[in-house]
Amino acid sequence: MNKMIKGLALFLTIICAIQTGNAQHIDQKLQLSFSTGYQREDFHWSIAGNTNGQNPNVLSELKWKNVSGEDYSAALQWNFWRNITLFAAYSRQNIRSGTVNDMDYNADNRTQPVYTGNFSDNKGNITAWSAGAGYMLFNNRLFSLIPFVGYGNSAQYLYLVDLSGQFPDLNSTYEAHWNGPFIKVHSSLKIWRALKLTADVTYNQVNYSAQGDWNLITTFQHPVSYSHDAKGYGINGNARLVYNLTRNIAVSAGYNYFNWQTGNGNDMLYLTSGQQDKTRLNGVFRNGFEIVGGVVLAY
Repeated sequence: MNKMIKGLALFLTIICAIQTGNAQHIDQKLQLSFSTGYQREDFHWSIAGNTNGQNPNVLSELKWKNVSGEDYSAALQWNFWRNITLFAAYSRQNIRSGTVNDMDYNADNRTQPVYTGNFSDNKGNITAWSAGAGYMLFNNRLFSLIPFVGYGNSAQYLYLVDLSGQFPDLNSTYEAHWNGPFIKVHSSLKIWRALKLTADVTYNQVNYSAQGDWNLITTFQHPVSYSHDAKGYGINGNARLVYNLTRNIAVSAGYNYFNWQTGNGNDMLYLTSGQQDKTRLNGVFRNGFEIVGGVVLAY
């Protein structure tokens, strides 16, 4: 009997030690988060009249404004061996509204406009995924700091439609991909009892590629009327408040901001005659924000 009692006491001591040890870590070994929210972004690009960026320096410009809709995302963080931590995330935004402006110019610096068109974007989606590995520099009951390296992709599936009914068959598309490696720093800070603040900053070095289909222009090939390529970068910043309801379940609310852009690149136009016209892509720019809420499961 005494041996049983001593054995039980030893077992309980070990369990308590394990629980106490885990309680010292603000980031637990396995964290799985799900969130949903509202995302909005602006996106635009322009091309010049020739490959030297002249004649004129801005020939045509497309601007998507207030492209918005609901967003869903999931993320996994797993400290699988010693201080080595793996990370993976996926998100998808369903586009519900947005405006598109198409402008063509006959002279430099956006002067002598020769065409303007205002359209809408009420469909399509924007997706992103990333995966990487990090090293846990700090992880105690008050603070954690983990730098990551990895690879990611962000894809935009955008449309031009005419809701006024003037061009009922307008259904032009623009599909863009931002691919490349990233470096990321993630941190957690205890604020008060079960409440903590998490934040991360990510720098992405990307290759940009895109293709568009201007479906009503008969002199352009379909489904690929033109293509773009360039090199660029993107910066993401995220901050969330996380409140633990229990040891393993928490709720979160946060704000995300992103700003991506490219340098000069190439625009290639494909004509039904078989001719290909090349000019300079002046750059691609996107920025926006997301407001999210969700749940975090930790073990």
